Amino acid sequence: MGTYYNGLGFRYLQDTKYYRDKPIKDDLGFLPPPPAAKSYFNVPKFQLPEPDLELSHSLWDCLKKRRSIRKYSSLPITSQELSNLVWATQGITERIGNHMRRTAPSAGALYPFETYLYLNNVEDFERGIYHLHVASFSLEQLKRGNFSEELAQAALGQQMVARAAVVFIWSAVPLRCMVKYRNRGIRYIFLDLGHVCQNLQLATTALGMGSCPIGAFFDDELNEILELDGIDETVVYMNPVGKL
Repeated sequence: MGTYYNGLGFRYLQDTKYYRDKPIKDDLGFLPPPPAAKSYFNVPKFQLPEPDLELSHSLWDCLKKRRSIRKYSSLPITSQELSNLVWATQGITERIGNHMRRTAPSAGALYPFETYLYLNNVEDFERGIYHLHVASFSLEQLKRGNFSEELAQAALGQQMVARAAVVFIWSAVPLRCMVKYRNRGIRYIFLDLGHVCQNLQLATTALGMGSCPIGAFFDDELNEILELDGIDETVVYMNPVGKL
């Protein structure tokens, strides 16, 4: 075998396979379940408008037109457009008791991630960093100010991040799915966020905007901006959005 087979990524895939004739074993011991969702207290909270679900855009047309777009105009997006984008990623489509079914699927309906947004050019919103409170469909304001260049530099200098009207940033909360799926649960975080990001891509296409998924960044620089510890919660994906 070549060195590829000794790599961490390859070994992880092999070690987390399911087999019919082998029991699932690991040395993780007891895993304490974390909260099902994150809330910030004593911070300003802003209710998003109800999404406009009457927009008539063909799914097939959006799939055909979808592209990763890196150049945006300086036009602001409206709070209504922001609401539609957020709803596309994590809108609640049905409530059954405390369970919230959403616009994107998740393994075991555990949603082992959190959504943060840098609002750079959004009408009716102060520039700054916010956290999505899914249950109330509202944004919790974490930091005020201009973080455009700081975020762009953390994203390996990709200037589309600085020019975007809004930047979606997703973090992983590994224990949220590992309590059920153990080591294999790490696989599902990235699958889940792939579903979420594709929803955002299709929504931006439907609204005549541009967006581009980003997986290349200095992890702990982004964690520091969001004040995450990089262990129990760490940034794994981001996507800038802007008008064309």
